[in-house]
Amino acid sequence: MLSNTNAVKCLIVEDDPFKMEGIRNYLNQIFAGKVIVFQCQALASATALLGLHSFDLAIIDMSIHSHEPEKGAGSPFPLSSGGLDVLFEIVYSGASTPCIILTQYPDIDIESLPIPVDRAKQEILDKFDIDVAGCVRYLENDSQWKADILGILERL
Repeated sequence: MLSNTNAVKCLIVEDDPFKMEGIRNYLNQIFAGKVIVFQCQALASATALLGLHSFDLAIIDMSIHSHEPEKGAGSPFPLSSGGLDVLFEIVYSGASTPCIILTQYPDIDIESLPIPVDRAKQEILDKFDIDVAGCVRYLENDSQWKADILGILERL
């Protein structure tokens, strides 16, 4: 489980502050504080971070916004499959970063079709030749997502 590194450098792309805090806290627990988290809420900021850093792990929400809200930048618009664009950016950069998709929805929008979370990993591989580490459904007040993420990390 990414045990060959002194500190795990992790990108989290998540637009819900409560989920972001929960993910960050859980990663700190798993890696005993030896995790360096880079967090962002939107596709544009994720792309910028990917241009500046390489990561040992990425946890990506599928439904994100186009860009962070900034004065004069126009209103961010929702991207129901914006996380796929983050995956494309990682692949385009040539990085071999293991990616975990974490979503609160039962389905992931892939090419305008709702794909159940438990089938999304295979669908992403079949359609885009991208082998994500896993797809996990996040449910508030249910810790199953933590067990699912730990299981994925143990296989890395």
